[in-house]
Amino acid sequence: MYYENTNLAIALINRDELLKRYAAGEREFSGVDLSGVNLEGVELYGVNLSKANLSNVNLGYADIISSNLQKANLSEVSLNHTQIDKCDLTGANLRGMNAFKSSFEGSNLTGADLSQARLREIGLQNVNLSDTNWEKANIDSWFLVEFKHYLKKVYLKRTVLYVDDTNEINNCEANLTDAIYYNSDGFKDTAANDPPGVIRIYPGADLSGIDFSGCNLSNLHLERVNMSGSNLRGANLIHTDLRNANLTNTDLRDTYLRYTDLQGAI
Repeated sequence: MYYENTNLAIALINRDELLKRYAAGEREFSGVDLSGVNLEGVELYGVNLSKANLSNVNLGYADIISSNLQKANLSEVSLNHTQIDKCDLTGANLRGMNAFKSSFEGSNLTGADLSQARLREIGLQNVNLSDTNWEKANIDSWFLVEFKHYLKKVYLKRTVLYVDDTNEINNCEANLTDAIYYNSDGFKDTAANDPPGVIRIYPGADLSGIDFSGCNLSNLHLERVNMSGSNLRGANLIHTDLRNANLTNTDLRDTYLRYTDLQGAI
């Protein structure tokens, strides 16, 4: 159902070549390899980038409109104030995408893989999110409230949701089983109406023995938490506050610890 790496990218090109060919009227770029290229601020309309490799590309302030991105590899792509509107992203790989104040309005994301993605203030009006995978993503709860009617069949297992009141999101049509509810101030409401298996995380919480492997826990305030015996293998803890946390016997293999605050941690 989700994107598979088929290694079909056949032509490695850079920014200058792409824009030169586009300015000359070319719109066919299916299968090209643009991995790691800085495409900040580019404007591409009506292009065919199906099965293209755009992994680790910087698309900040770019406009990609009415284009074909079917089964494109956009893993770890950076989207900052980016417009990817009215595009076909069926089966695209958006794993680990980092998007802030960007828009996918009118786009088709059927079957897309958004696992481990980080989204903030994203426009998704009139999108098709059928059968998308959001496992271990990191998104604001406002997203679930605002777009709850678009979320049929959306799977949010081990997805971090920034929650003030759990009642805000429990009525959405997504599968919230095993979601991760995060609140930097703790929770004032009860857990009685939580979906099955919900994990509540906040400063000082007892998170011992929990499997967080591969989860995106970046930028969270988790000082004083007890994560003893937990599995954090391959987790993203970049800019996470773990001051005075108990990490005794915690599995930290392959964990991303850049700028992680571990002052006083055990």
